[in-house]
Order: sequence, then structure tokens, then C-alpha cells
Amino acid sequence: DGVFVGSGIFKSSDPEKRARAIVEAVAHFDEPDVIAEVSKDIGEPMPGLEIKSLEIKLQERGW
Repeated sequence: DGVFVGSGIFKSSDPEKRARAIVEAVAHFDEPDVIAEVSKDIGEPMPGLEIKSLEIKLQERGW
């Protein structure tokens, strides 16, 4: 089992802090207090993509 973190993390306002928070949250998935603490002050979230603005739709990518 694992957790996939996409490259969009590098578009967040503080990628290093967000990555550390993700690692801690995964390591302590059953400790809500730890998750709440590491989720504080991690900056702006990763921006989303407007599906209509994509040149190639996600379902058409790949082989």
C-alpha cells in the first residue's frame, strides 16, 4: 500500500512544508490530533485545473 503525491505539490505555496505534512499525516493516519497539527500553516493549497481548459482531456491521455 502507499500514497501517491502528484507533481502538483510543487505548485503549492510551500512544497517542502506540505510534503513533510503529508509524510507525517500518513505515518500517523490514526492519530487525528497529529494530523490536525501538521495541517496547520502549510500555505495555500495546490491549485486545481479547470477541466474545460485542458487541451487534451485526461481520459484521452496515454497510450
